[in-house]
Amino acid sequence: MLKNLFLTLFCAVVISLAGSGCVVIKEYTPEKDAVKVAPQEYELGRKLLQAFVKNDAKGFVALLPAETRAKFTVDNFKQTRKSVLESIGEPVAYSYLTTLELSGLHPQIWKVQFKRFNVNRSKEFTSEALFKVVTGMTDRKTAVITGFHFM
Repeated sequence: MLKNLFLTLFCAVVISLAGSGCVVIKEYTPEKDAVKVAPQEYELGRKLLQAFVKNDAKGFVALLPAETRAKFTVDNFKQTRKSVLESIGEPVAYSYLTTLELSGLHPQIWKVQFKRFNVNRSKEFTSEALFKVVTGMTDRKTAVITGFHFM
């Protein structure tokens, strides 16, 4: 309760100083047995989504394999994120849903919740989208990302 009070007061100060809303991003962690992928792959997918949600372009791109980084740069990240924010809203929560079965690769499906306002900021809207990050293991030790996108 004290933590929530502190967060509320902090947001009130930020709003009064900055004139914009305070966004608190919530991560819903799955049950222990719900994750159907190697821990390294789960963590890699989680870090990729966290970097997107936190607007960490450099962190996002750094998680990608070298050949993907050559195609998906920091500028691409910024353009993609801007497009997502304009069409869906600001990310406020996310959770792991499942990993699909695919020989050799592991498409992880995450649910991301977004909030946005109408033009005059009189009404708030909530939307959800799925984020798919495909991972795999090299040498049975190292997790790598082979693809990602919002669905």
